[in-house]
Amino acid sequence: MLPETDNAGSSTGSFYQTDNQLKHLFMQMPGPVVLLRWREGVCELFNPVFHKLWSGRDLLNKPMREIWPELDGRGWFETVEHVYDTGETAYMHDFAVLSNWHNGLIKETFFDFVYSPYYNQQGHIDGVVITGLDVTTKVASRKQLVDHQQLLTDMTDAADAALWMVDAKGNITFVNQTWVDWTGQPKEAHFGRGWVEFVMPEDREHVIMRYIRDGNSKKKFEIDFRVLRNDGKTQWVAASGKPRYLANGNFAGYVGSCMDITERKNAEQLIKDSEERFRNIADSAPVLIWMTDTEKETTFLNKSWLQFTDTHHLPFDSGYLQSDLLHPQDVNGVAERYNKAFDTREEFYIEYRMKSNSGAYRWIGMKGVPHISPDGAFAGFIGSGMDITEMKEHEQIKNDFIGMASHELKTPITSIKAYVQLLLNIYKDANDDDFLKKSLNTVNKQISKLTRLISDLLDVSKMESGQLSLNTEPVKLNDLLKETVEEVQHTATHHDIVYQHEGVCTVLADRDRIAQVITNFLTNAIKYSPENDRVDVKLSIKYNEALVAVQDYGIGINPIDQNKIFNRFYRVEGRNEQTFSGFGIGLYVAAEIIKRHNGKFWVESEKGKGSVFYFSIPLITP
Repeated sequence: MLPETDNAGSSTGSFYQTDNQLKHLFMQMPGPVVLLRWREGVCELFNPVFHKLWSGRDLLNKPMREIWPELDGRGWFETVEHVYDTGETAYMHDFAVLSNWHNGLIKETFFDFVYSPYYNQQGHIDGVVITGLDVTTKVASRKQLVDHQQLLTDMTDAADAALWMVDAKGNITFVNQTWVDWTGQPKEAHFGRGWVEFVMPEDREHVIMRYIRDGNSKKKFEIDFRVLRNDGKTQWVAASGKPRYLANGNFAGYVGSCMDITERKNAEQLIKDSEERFRNIADSAPVLIWMTDTEKETTFLNKSWLQFTDTHHLPFDSGYLQSDLLHPQDVNGVAERYNKAFDTREEFYIEYRMKSNSGAYRWIGMKGVPHISPDGAFAGFIGSGMDITEMKEHEQIKNDFIGMASHELKTPITSIKAYVQLLLNIYKDANDDDFLKKSLNTVNKQISKLTRLISDLLDVSKMESGQLSLNTEPVKLNDLLKETVEEVQHTATHHDIVYQHEGVCTVLADRDRIAQVITNFLTNAIKYSPENDRVDVKLSIKYNEALVAVQDYGIGINPIDQNKIFNRFYRVEGRNEQTFSGFGIGLYVAAEIIKRHNGKFWVESEKGKGSVFYFSIPLITP
């Protein structure tokens, strides 16, 4: 039979007679406290905190299994019985209880409980005292820490990079899953100095020495090395480590990462191999090959260049083609052309004189093109040159011959033309000799063609020697075009030349030379459109320039030939083109005249549909 109780949460048994001060202390304990009597664990005394823990349920003088049936199987009852039987204090940590312990809300609360034996005055165990401490916050923090640790583990294991930590003695204490996947060995195999076994033997000593050196100096380090993968392959990694310190400032080791850079290393090796092949090819080439960087500095000269100039080092001047060896008269022109091409990223070709290893100046024909990297960025210039001294000498002999021959032919041709015109005047009214008049007219036309050819050859000779001069003056291009069209129309009886113009165009030009260009365009249009009888000439104003267009509807020009027809002595090859006479110098002369007027020239054409020849020269601004 259970003892009777009073209203203070205690029975009228033995404990009722205990010291009131101890009982008062018992009741004022901040944590839950309860006294369970006998092995049955009858609840004899408990403080208000313990009563609140169990939501105010009826506890007093009732055995524990009746009070807390929900605790069955959780070790509570067994622990009380064990302490009662043995007298040994027991502990239970992080015990979860559903109660309204916090703010009246029923929720899971965690306690650490201490089970202590209670002895009566005779020294016999008479019950068990249970004291509790609320550790809900600690459990929550620990759980949050575990969750964060798991999240960190998941994040590090999911990283593409291998992550690691080293203690203050230089021993590996952590590697993530990526490193394990690379090597195929468990994490424990890499702890301490075990990681060294997975470094390629050829790299091992270098890596260890660097590791020790930077570790002793406690500074950040970076190093590339190779590791042995679990699949037998070799993998390049870029290791980077940063020193870490504790809150008190003590050195704690390193934290770092290893990135897989195998693809980058392979790409670098391919580039290196490609550069080596380029150097071998360039050094074996009989031409002068060079390269510059984006700052115009020379970065490469092949063996042919070094041998040609007897140079033993790269020039570090302003970068334009070893300017210290250029002929003084060519320096400024080469620099201007080279710098312009470099700044506009355009291809260029220059002919200049450079001092050779013999001490004599030799003519060099040098071509340069922009060097574009695989990612599309400008990387400088690359070019090649050839010794064209002999070619220049032969060209000079040819030009001298052309000039001399043209000059010597001019006088007899002029005399022949005069006598033919005299005969034409004599027999112009003769009615009985049509054959003679036709013959004289034919001779006269051929003499005119020969005269134009000689004039063109003389112009070529003057251009090559730099003696072609311009007598510039303000010229109303509208009137000049009209006069020239009318002159050509008189000789082109089978074609209709239609002239149109927009506005009044005044230019600073050599009147005769511009007329020569217009005549050349018109005669070409007539010559190459034998099956069509119309040629259109149009004058317009575009971007403060006078633009002249001569359009025919003849045989047209292939795209491959359109960029070459303004070259000297170039003639389009083809079955149809072979039927047209000429030496291919008329358009060259015309182009050079336009260049000397600071103008532009070009052609637009489609095979079988005709061509449009253009030239433009600046207008005189008011």
